[in-house]
Parts: sequence; structure tokens; C-alpha cells
Amino acid sequence: MIDKIDELIISALSQNSKQAVFEIWDYLNGFNYNLTEEEIESRISKLEEESVIKGYTITVDVKKIPHKVIRVDLVTFRTSQALPKRLEGLKKYLNDAPFVLFSGRTRGGYDWITVKSFLSNEMADNENDIYRNLFGDIIQIYEVYDFIPQTEASIYALTYTEEEYKKFLKEWAPPFIGQ
Repeated sequence: MIDKIDELIISALSQNSKQAVFEIWDYLNGFNYNLTEEEIESRISKLEEESVIKGYTITVDVKKIPHKVIRVDLVTFRTSQALPKRLEGLKKYLNDAPFVLFSGRTRGGYDWITVKSFLSNEMADNENDIYRNLFGDIIQIYEVYDFIPQTEASIYALTYTEEEYKKFLKEWAPPFIGQ
């Protein structure tokens, strides 16, 4: 079971997985946790052994690489006895696809949302046609939108802690937070 210190370590690594242990120590110290570098290294090793940390990745400055087309698919499914089996095929397709950034079930107006990245509009349009042909039998509503990001994609958004959230609010919304 991970604790608040582990959560902060994961959060720090999600911002920069190549940072030195001293930098993580400094980060933890900012939240009043005083561990030794050896304790931090031990915790990171344990998180890796338990597959909480499954690997390390890079962050790319998308402004310095060729333009990508980002599409958001919003899907509502038809009611069908075949739906559960067909969803398994959909999940496999989306898990295997190299262009899928994020995909999953939703609760609300749509049943499924997928965010995809393509090298061109032609590739994006071609994949939309293939997707509709493969899964059209279970799709009732299929809406597609081009998305123009205003911020960079960040895994950090999935790993921040409650303490970091409160620290952020304290800096940005002081009049609204009980001091």
C-alpha cells in the first residue's frame, strides 16, 4: 500500500523521471517530509518492484515537432446482446492502436471517449472510416472533433497529490480558501 510520501515521490517522478534523488528529497522537504536519500531510493525501488512504477517515459515539446492532428471521438452505443463481446474487440483495437492517447468508458451522455493523435488530417479521416466500418454495428451516435491543445499533455495530471492540490489553490485562490 502506498502512503502520502510514495504519492509525492510518484508525482515528482511524473514531472521529471530523470531527476536526481536530491531533487526529490528537496521536493519532499517542501511538504515537510524529511527522508534520507537512501530512504527515497528504497521507496522508489519498492514502487518499481511492486509495479506501481511500471516504467519511465519522456515529455516532448510538441511545438518543436511536426504538427499533429488530435481528434476526440464521442460514442454512444446501441443496445444489443452482442455489445459486451463487441466491446472486447473495441478495447483491443484501441489498446493496440499506436495513435490512441487516452480511451475509456464514461458515465453520462456518452458511453465512450477516445483521444487520438495523427500525423495528418488524411490519416485521421481514414482511421475514422475504418473505425466506423469495424464498430458501426454497435455505434448509435459517433461525434468527432478536432482538438487544439492549449497546454501540454502531462501524466502529472494523473499523479498529483491532495497536498499539491491544496498548495496550488493556496497560491491561486487565497480569498476563497479558509486560512
